Parts: sequence; structure tokens; C-alpha cells
Amino acid sequence: MKLIDSFRRSAAQLRDLRSLTGASLLLALSILLTYFFRLDFGGSLSVGLSFNATALMGMLFGPVVTGLANGLGDIIKCVLKPQGPYFFGYTFNAMLAGVIYGVFLYGKKPTLLRVVATKATINIVINAFLATLWMALLGGKGFYAMIPVRVIKNLTMIPIESAILYAVLNAASQALRRAGYYKIRE
Repeated sequence: MKLIDSFRRSAAQLRDLRSLTGASLLLALSILLTYFFRLDFGGSLSVGLSFNATALMGMLFGPVVTGLANGLGDIIKCVLKPQGPYFFGYTFNAMLAGVIYGVFLYGKKPTLLRVVATKATINIVINAFLATLWMALLGGKGFYAMIPVRVIKNLTMIPIESAILYAVLNAASQALRRAGYYKIRE
């Protein structure tokens, strides 16, 4: 499947009530996982499980739906439990992560290599670099002072999060295929 086709098919799902309902339910699950299944280690270090719901959304509904839903989810999280002033950079990160999950996983079998590539891209580009840049801009801390810890944390998390995500996506795709809701288009 070509990249532009996946964006077109995903955009077409914005007109499908079933897709919007499914994306909304996965968005709600992502918000719940953010608040109730997250470990904060102080400062800027935390580990959560909400990426599973976002990745499943990307696998089922593609980059357009997942990017928009993830951006909306970031705004909802900011309203429900603000952690400082609203900053669009974090919403951009959420939208970009949704697009990346959709590009890597939409309509495709969640192979181990594909899942690791997805998590590596998100952890390095978004979590380690962009999020650190936003924290440096907002907090007045030096980017170069924060980046080593954030890169090490995110590189360490790639195999752990990839293993969890691989198990979740394969279990979900098998269950959804049996129920007739998910077809691999590769």
C-alpha cells in the first residue's frame, strides 16, 4: 500500500460513524491509561501504557484519524488534569505520534520489526528530541543538559515498550480478524 493511499483511506474513515466510534473508544482508553497506569519518576521521567491504545488506533484507523484523535486527546488531558500552561508543541507531538503509528501500522500485520521501528521512531524523534526541546523552551533549562538522560531513558524503553506493544497488537489483531473487523491489506 502506498503512503498517500493510506492517508486517503484514513481520511475517508472520518466520514464513517463506526470508525469515529472506535477511535473515540480507543481515545478514552488512552486517557484512562495515561492517568491510572503511569509511573512518574520525578522531573521529566515517566512510563505509561497509553501508547498501546494509540498504536491500536493507528493500526485500525490510519494516520489521519489517529493524528487528529491524538491531538484532541492531548487537549482533553490538558483540560482534565493540567500540568502547567497549555503548549501547542505537546499537542503537535501527540498528533505526530498518531500519524507515525498510522503510517507504520495501518492495515498491516504487526510484525516485531515493524513494531520496533515504530517505537524507535517515536521514542527517539518525538519523546527524546522534540519533547526535550519543548521542555527546554518552556522551563528555561538547557536542552543539552536534559538530552542525555532523556535519550538514555527512551533508548532503554524501546525494547520494553516494543515487547508490550507487539503482544498487545498481535492479540488484538487476531481477535479483531476472527470477529471480522480487521483485514490486513499488505
